[in-house]
Amino acid sequence: MSQIFIIIYYYNNKSYILQKERFNVNRKVLMSCWIMGLILLPSVFSQAFASQMEIFMVPSTDTSKPDFTGSTFLTIKYPPGSELSKIFNGTTETLSFTLNSTDPGMAELVKTVNNAILTEKNSPVQLENATVQYVAQIRGDENRVSIAYKLKFDPVMTKFVLPSNGTTAVDLDWRSFVVKEPLTVEVPQYGNFDINYLIAPIQALYPDAAKLLLSSEDTKKILEAPLMNFEEIGLPMERWHFLFDPTGSQATAAGSGYAEQGGSRVVSVFSLGESSFREGTHTVTESSVDTTVGGSEISMRTSTPPPSGQLQIAGFAKIQNIGGSEVAFITANAPEGTVTSSGNFPIQVLLIFGGMMGAVAILVLLKARKK
Repeated sequence: MSQIFIIIYYYNNKSYILQKERFNVNRKVLMSCWIMGLILLPSVFSQAFASQMEIFMVPSTDTSKPDFTGSTFLTIKYPPGSELSKIFNGTTETLSFTLNSTDPGMAELVKTVNNAILTEKNSPVQLENATVQYVAQIRGDENRVSIAYKLKFDPVMTKFVLPSNGTTAVDLDWRSFVVKEPLTVEVPQYGNFDINYLIAPIQALYPDAAKLLLSSEDTKKILEAPLMNFEEIGLPMERWHFLFDPTGSQATAAGSGYAEQGGSRVVSVFSLGESSFREGTHTVTESSVDTTVGGSEISMRTSTPPPSGQLQIAGFAKIQNIGGSEVAFITANAPEGTVTSSGNFPIQVLLIFGGMMGAVAILVLLKARKK
């Protein structure tokens, strides 16, 4: 017989120690669970690439460092020999840069985002000292061009703790902001560059193609869609999975600035992205248009990954909807009998069942490939 002391939950390439419990289990069952876990890990880790928001909120300091990531894929199909084909055929380009808070345009960018959060969400939070990482990868051939966009926005966030009478309340409405206007910064290699619109890398590298594509109102609407769009992260918190770490082990390991509060090390963990009967399904967002550009029929498609997020709060968080706004009330410890997204069902059993179902799925796929 073997003994298990720690149960680990994996999400977005990180491990969360949910609870410590001593219990006995047959060695063969233990080995089976371990193998099943190894089978499942690659599929779980792959979710990290679609992550749109990660944040650890520490109410005692009223300071956090959120990580917002916007990603979109654009495909434009055109006839061989067309004007766009002549421009994009055989192209392979990667446009990338990193900016910090002292670079030209960054102060105005943060101000614009703060205004969007205030006017759209009526949230008091303030962002400052942001960094931006931008990457656009372009691949073209004789009948299509594909562009993959990734925008990382990492500010410092303050003023999310709300005034309250003897309790700690945290505002959560800020998370679904959308910036609709251009966000222009100065990039040494490319001059003035709008990190928010999809047309920007085309304008920087292929100005003639950009002029053609913007000549149509249909394509212009798609190419001026914002990357700084986190609307789906604003799904009601009841659509997020909820677990809590009673030891604070994950927060301590992550170096998030977490400190014990009132002798408690509880950390609340909310995750968005996994489809289920309770939380619903999350799908890819797509837009498309078929039109004429430069005398040729073209087809334009965009695809954005499903929303994915991770929100951690130091302390036990109870979410309440007050006047249409979502607020987290924080206590040092979880109330007795607390139920998470998995209900009162033991997390150990859920992990074993999950591993079994994953193993069955893998066997079905392998069998199907042999036919």
